[in-house]
Amino acid sequence: MKKTIVLLGVEGCPTCARLDANVQAALAELEAEIGVEKVTDPERIMEYAAGGLPAVIVDGQVKSVRRVPEVEELKTWLA
Repeated sequence: MKKTIVLLGVEGCPTCARLDANVQAALAELEAEIGVEKVTDPERIMEYAAGGLPAVIVDGQVKSVRRVPEVEELKTWLA
């Protein structure tokens, strides 16, 4: 089954940009097919009820809120 990762954030946010960069780095090191969705629409973000931004959701589970996980941590979640 293909894993999916959803990134919740806002356009122009430097922390959100760092999160995106770390996710891209983790994906580059993994050889798995992983779907990535970036959600920046406030209404859609509220649907996830993650509790803060930026947030990382892997296969429907909130993994990180209000912080930028390191590449190694992201790889663990996505492996």
